[in-house]
Amino acid sequence: MSLTSIMNIGVSGLMTAQDQLRVVSDNMSNVNTPGYIRKVAHQSSIVTAGVGMGVRSDQVTLAADKYLQAAALKATSASARSDVSYELVDQIQAQFGDITDSNNLFNQASSTLSSFAQLGEDPTSSASRQQALSYLSSFLSEGDRISQKIQTVRGDADARIGSDVNSVNDLLKSISELNAAISTATVTGDDATGAQTTQLSYIDQLSKLVDVNVTQNTNGGVTVRTQSGLLLADDTNYATLSYKPTTGVNASTTFGPISVTGVTGETRDLTDSLTSGEIKGLLDIRDKTSVAVNAQLNEYVTQFAAQINAAHNASSAVPAPASLTGKNTSLTEGEAIKGFTGETNIVTLDSAGNIAHTMKITFDADGSGNGSYAVDGGGAIGFSASSFVSDINGGLIGAQLDYTDGVMTLTADGTSGNDGIAIVDSATDTTTGTTPSSKFGQGFSQFFGLNDIITSPNPTTYKTGLSAGDTSGFTSGTVGFTLKSAAGATVTTVNVSMTGGDMTSMVTSLNDTSTGLGRYGTFSLDSSGTLSFKGFGNPANTLSVNSDDTSRNGTGASFSKFFGLGDSAGSIASSLSIADRINKDPKKMALAQVDLSAASGLNALNAGDGKGALAMAAVGSKATTFNSAGLNSGGLSTLERYASDLAGQVGNLAANAKTNKESNAALLSEAGSRRDAYQGVNLDEELVNLTTYQQAYSAAGRLVQAAKDMYDILLNMV
Repeated sequence: MSLTSIMNIGVSGLMTAQDQLRVVSDNMSNVNTPGYIRKVAHQSSIVTAGVGMGVRSDQVTLAADKYLQAAALKATSASARSDVSYELVDQIQAQFGDITDSNNLFNQASSTLSSFAQLGEDPTSSASRQQALSYLSSFLSEGDRISQKIQTVRGDADARIGSDVNSVNDLLKSISELNAAISTATVTGDDATGAQTTQLSYIDQLSKLVDVNVTQNTNGGVTVRTQSGLLLADDTNYATLSYKPTTGVNASTTFGPISVTGVTGETRDLTDSLTSGEIKGLLDIRDKTSVAVNAQLNEYVTQFAAQINAAHNASSAVPAPASLTGKNTSLTEGEAIKGFTGETNIVTLDSAGNIAHTMKITFDADGSGNGSYAVDGGGAIGFSASSFVSDINGGLIGAQLDYTDGVMTLTADGTSGNDGIAIVDSATDTTTGTTPSSKFGQGFSQFFGLNDIITSPNPTTYKTGLSAGDTSGFTSGTVGFTLKSAAGATVTTVNVSMTGGDMTSMVTSLNDTSTGLGRYGTFSLDSSGTLSFKGFGNPANTLSVNSDDTSRNGTGASFSKFFGLGDSAGSIASSLSIADRINKDPKKMALAQVDLSAASGLNALNAGDGKGALAMAAVGSKATTFNSAGLNSGGLSTLERYASDLAGQVGNLAANAKTNKESNAALLSEAGSRRDAYQGVNLDEELVNLTTYQQAYSAAGRLVQAAKDMYDILLNMV
């Protein structure tokens, strides 16, 4: 071996040791730098013609383990999802207040019922009437406030989704651009660790927003996909997300898709490709958890109002009002009367509370709506459901019945002692087989809302009573539907035009596979006239309504509100209020009950009678059939029990969200610790490396010195 070769070998050792010392120095100086990944110096021997000719520095790499990195990214996504879920669920739970707070919803309900009980003991007290109305108003306002706040939380989640989408776009662009820089450095043999460290930092940030799966490319760059396999970024391209947040979010809001344009130009909804990350957590709260809580809240408030109204409709103000005006049922006369069974009475009274005339109306047991009436104990006269109003008016004395545009009105004529009017259901009598009038559990007066104390401009029950042969009542307009997968991705949007016909033809049109929704699910009409949609798939597709310009019979509710589609039920709490006539004059509260058996000359309606108020006070413990809503499967319960279940379920949601947050935080801490232990700087190890490389540098230097000495000896010999 020549002296020149020896010199070159020594120089290569010096240069390699110098490069290695530079790496160690960089590591030690960044020991406290957050996110810094330890660099690893590599070397290889130089061999020429089978003879060792020294050493060279290979490319510096990062001390990153792909398995530890994958575990940390997965834990980051899970933790971010649970963090945002707990944050928003906790906000929702906070709206219900502490159980010891007298102003929380459930305690306000209790206070309302207690005030009615007190009013029942002294129904003539103006102060007690005002107090009862105040408590009732506060309860309704609190239900509205909580429902609105839930929508605010949904709106906030939606806005954050928009912000996160923008962040994802920025991160994907940066990751893809760094791929090019890393690839170039890898090919040329330059140090790419700085770019790789920055890129890994971006990937960490991305994993907080969406779940990611990262694979290393041969050129040093990375390919980023979601855990479900959707390609987000590669060596040359990156996907682009787009989303427009919705303003003015309410219970019926239909949110648009999070569109992702892939690296090959295809467009799809991102939602189905997400399994974790902050965006997934926000979607869960916006589209599932908050919707479920709001649905159950609205069911509770709706049934509370219905039971109060039932008791109020079974009672009367003193003196009896001159007229009773109901709500818009959106039904024709025949449709509204069909389905009634049992017995009710139209009673006119004088100003002193004496009964002037009584018309007993008996509906046939077959539910056809046909039946007979008898006036003042006279003979029975038949009536038909289709001509109910004219038939009844033919026998009424001292009063007039009207039914126009879905609204029933009953008015006393004010003559011959017919000063006031009342509707009184007959009591149950097992001996005669008499039962109170009923249609889907509502008495005659309650069904038409003739004496409601709590009113709403929209339907609050969706048992329409319509059957297959009844006219649909929707002759014009268009309903826009949006179908979403169980994960929340938009499947399709379908616009269906309403063209009239009977209910069978309407359901057939809705289920059409070309112009309707027949490819995605099935509409059906049950025996109570409730229209429902069952999506295909397991879990099934879900339906929402994005537009609706229809009106039943031209003056009634829209298609979605009439049938309760598109989460119309989730807006009921925000539409309830105390009847304007009662707010203006509390004396019109129905606190007494008409005694049909009162002897002639004895008051059938007394100002000191508080049985109506006591009936309203007792609704909390009355068995009530609840609809399936949110986290509750429905069925027979009481308002008190349902309130307790609602409070407990909301509390459990928050508790479970907190547990998930803490569990995922612990997993993230463990995964992060293991990754940091492997890729972080260990001063002891670096000191060992420093000593090793210093010794290597010194040895290479001595080799160079030895070669120099031999050169000098040879030169002196000449």
